[in-house]
Amino acid sequence: MKRYTSFIIVLMLFFTFNTAFAGDTGEGRVLQIGLDEVIKRAVDTSEEFKIKGQEVNRTEGIYREVRAGMLPHVSAESTWTHNMDYPDSAASKYSDHELNSGVSASQVLWSFGKIMFAVDSAKKAVEASRFNRETGRQEIIYTAKLSYYSNLLARNALSITEKSYANVLENKRLLGQRSYGGRSPKYEIIRMNAEVASRVPTVNEARTQFDAATETLRKIIDVDLDSKIELAGDFQEEYADFNYETLVAAMYEYEPSLQSFSKTIESAEAKVKSKYASFLPTLSAFGSWSYRGGSNEHPFLNNDELDNYSLAGFKVSIPIWEGGEKEAQLSQAKADKEIAVLRKKQLGKNLLLELKKAYLEYQQYKANLAANIEAVNLAQESFQQSQEMFASGQINFTDLNDAELLLTNQRLNKEMTLFSINITLAKIEKLITEKYDERDADEKL
Repeated sequence: MKRYTSFIIVLMLFFTFNTAFAGDTGEGRVLQIGLDEVIKRAVDTSEEFKIKGQEVNRTEGIYREVRAGMLPHVSAESTWTHNMDYPDSAASKYSDHELNSGVSASQVLWSFGKIMFAVDSAKKAVEASRFNRETGRQEIIYTAKLSYYSNLLARNALSITEKSYANVLENKRLLGQRSYGGRSPKYEIIRMNAEVASRVPTVNEARTQFDAATETLRKIIDVDLDSKIELAGDFQEEYADFNYETLVAAMYEYEPSLQSFSKTIESAEAKVKSKYASFLPTLSAFGSWSYRGGSNEHPFLNNDELDNYSLAGFKVSIPIWEGGEKEAQLSQAKADKEIAVLRKKQLGKNLLLELKKAYLEYQQYKANLAANIEAVNLAQESFQQSQEMFASGQINFTDLNDAELLLTNQRLNKEMTLFSINITLAKIEKLITEKYDERDADEKL
């Protein structure tokens, strides 16, 4: 008996383990995911965000390239030469075999800000690209929220339509009880059956909308087709109040695309200064050391045939006339600055309008939500009383059906209001959220 009991326990553990293992092997796997995880997956899997990251890498490379102009340039060179033919008059200058090895260095000492402003312009361009990447990240987050909330709305709408269908079936049962008492005419039974049949397409349509929303979410967060997605969480019913002036101040301070244009303008200003400085002289220092010599006897020179040479000096480069090249470059830099200023002004107006609309809609939807909640509660109470009165023969089928439709519509209206609140809130958050910290820029360059 003990052996039989032990065998049963082992068998149960075996099947339990295999069932759990099978649930983890792929098909039928359920992924429960909340809003934070949706956002994280959307950002991590977004090709557009990765492209923005590479654009940052590109501007950082340009910055390092420009910065190299203000650092010392050192090079080494070694040359072996075999002079096969030369005139006798040049015999004192040339040897059959010559070797020249050495190191040279140069350093710009003063350029009236041409290089310094160019470096500053490139650095500001890097910061602009980082804010631009943050703009892309906020767009991805907003898209992820929109998909998540759309999925929540579709899920809740499906649940409401299924409850509505269940309510109609319950109404049909109550009508059947009345029929046994001889109180329900035949036309009410026919209408009730028609009402039940008419709810099926509504449920199917809601299920289709839910499936479509799920597939859209699946694409955004890059989940394989074998996994079933289940959303964790639901719409909350309490939302914070906002002060419009505070939102406007936060937008102008934190909105990444505005910050990107601010850095672009600063970069353009520095570039204009650099182009002005390019009309002025450039002072640089140079020096070299070489170990060279020649021989007419053998190709490989000995140490006693080589001598040390060294030199150092200063050079002043003064641009006099280059065919109008520098003037054209200055004109382009000025135009780039004006374009950036105008685009920032244009963007600021558009974002301010977007924020104003989102704020007004948010306030309206919040006010609607309180009315929606009360309407749902009253409709629920009305429907329950209607069922009781219908069962006792006090009201007819039409009154009962109207009460059920009122409840369903009020539930759907409430869900739609919750969806609208969260979408407008996501718009506001996109415009006022701060993420990239420009104070870390120097550490990353």
